[in-house]
Amino acid sequence: MWMWKLGRILAAPVYRIIYRFRVTGRENIPLEGGVVLCANHTSYHDVVVLGMTSPRDLHYLAKAELFNGKIKNKFFNLLGAIPVDREKPGMDTLKRVVNVLKEEKPLAIFMQGGRHKDSDDYKAGVALFAIKGKASVVPININSTFKLFSKVHINIGKPISFEEYYGKKVRADDLNIAAQRVMDGIVELGTRD
Repeated sequence: MWMWKLGRILAAPVYRIIYRFRVTGRENIPLEGGVVLCANHTSYHDVVVLGMTSPRDLHYLAKAELFNGKIKNKFFNLLGAIPVDREKPGMDTLKRVVNVLKEEKPLAIFMQGGRHKDSDDYKAGVALFAIKGKASVVPININSTFKLFSKVHINIGKPISFEEYYGKKVRADDLNIAAQRVMDGIVELGTRD
């Protein structure tokens, strides 16, 4: 997607000047196939940082309100963003996400559904998307205050597979357990210096 390439050209140099970056585990992001990159979300900068960190162009889940208006709608569609109603996600969102993963493209999700400091506040949708799309989930921890010249540590964990759920009827409890595995991975990555 040309918008991603343009974004990297414009944003990456600026971000590298005003922040001190350290990325560990980049090799854990598969270079092929459908995959869900799942990170914590504490700042507006997280979207840009995750896009800079990934070697692949990403499709994002984004709150539906961002698509209001013709110009914003066009912009986010060019970025490959998928609108989602955070309070009541519908089947259309699930179908679009599964299609992205089955087309062997990467999807980025902030599993807290918005900016939150609390790791206990997350949504289980990431597990449903990964299971239905038969994709692994790569946990990512973004750690920074994003104050001028502050450090930005991005720790990328090994992919988590939910193959044991493929082709089975998945209950809400199963999704919660699977999502907790991802959140635990993100939190654990945050303890690494």
